[in-house]
Amino acid sequence: MCQISASEVAVTVSDGVQFISVANIQLVKGTKLQFQHHCTGIAHHEGNLYVTSGTALYQYTKTGALVQKIYEDTTASSTASRTNPTSHI
Repeated sequence: MCQISASEVAVTVSDGVQFISVANIQLVKGTKLQFQHHCTGIAHHEGNLYVTSGTALYQYTKTGALVQKIYEDTTASSTASRTNPTSHI
């Protein structure tokens, strides 16, 4: 989840992002963006959304247009599972 403005947040939900705002002391569901990948994390900076799938990082506009895929880990397993700091002891 990340803060978009003083009264709006964006939350990752499965394969998308749900915007939620506060109006008259009530939570109001806003736009839901759908993506072609799983969404596990989100950040907002200077009007752009940065969404991670767990293996890739994407930059989107607030309207859901893909700006760029910033990074993708194409290895078979995650970095955390490949690295065991105690294996050399």
